[in-house]
Amino acid sequence: MVKLLAAVWLGAFCFAIARRVTGGGTVTRSHERAAMRQLMLGRGRGARHGAAGFQVWLSQVGAGVTPTQFWVVSAGVGVVAFGLFMVVSRTVVVAVLPAAACAGAPYSYWSAQRHKQATARSAAWPDALRYLVGALGAGITTLHDGLEELARSGPEPLRAPMARYVRVSARLGDRQALEAVRAELADPISDPVLLAFAGAIEEGTETVLRVLADLGSQITADIQLTEKIRTIQTQSRAANWGCFAMPYVVLVFLCATNPSYRQFFSEPVGLVLVVAGAIMSVVGLVASRRLVRPIGTTERVFVEGGPQWAR
Repeated sequence: MVKLLAAVWLGAFCFAIARRVTGGGTVTRSHERAAMRQLMLGRGRGARHGAAGFQVWLSQVGAGVTPTQFWVVSAGVGVVAFGLFMVVSRTVVVAVLPAAACAGAPYSYWSAQRHKQATARSAAWPDALRYLVGALGAGITTLHDGLEELARSGPEPLRAPMARYVRVSARLGDRQALEAVRAELADPISDPVLLAFAGAIEEGTETVLRVLADLGSQITADIQLTEKIRTIQTQSRAANWGCFAMPYVVLVFLCATNPSYRQFFSEPVGLVLVVAGAIMSVVGLVASRRLVRPIGTTERVFVEGGPQWAR
């Protein structure tokens, strides 16, 4: 039991190191400029593929590192975790599985952060739209000034992207700045809102005011429906991860406490058994997660063709 607890502690320790080394949630201006440059220069030429696309993804999730740094740190965490779990279980195939999980922990963490940020932005857009509709309808501000005000005193999740809009618009113009911010945020709620802003720049605000008002109502209804679905699915998601993780927790425990299990899983038949079990577990996890994924209306539709990191 002591060795099992030590293995759990070591996994948590490796995850904390990975989070710390991969940026801690702080994006520097240099990484932000690099991501913006990839978005602006590579539009229409597959800029979201490969290392360039992953740099954009890292900027979106708030990891202030380059793709090379990210993967090096992830690999290093996996190697360290393998050594530590090898000491605990003294079985190679058993140590590989939690080490692989630790190596993927940085990506999982930042993916979860991206989801939280997108959820917070979605919840903030209705308030921002109500402010803009009221200000534009009363004629007390222009759209550009209203977006600048959002950057200063708007909802907290929207201040950073609106601040980037202000900085980019000073160099490239309002429309290009909106396109850059839309490509960087890359979420299905921000897409129609920022497209409506771009339409207001070209066609005036009279028609767009009605569009923004309708968008605010639609986004509010979508958020309420999504929260209901997420609440219903919470138990299923927890059960999925529990069913995936528990066999390996038991496996580490058995190998750490019983020499006969270590001997069996060190032989070829034990290796085949573990690999087959891992493959079936991954397939089951992927299938079950697809069954409880959010409804299809959350997909982006205002994007160019081809696979994207941000989807």
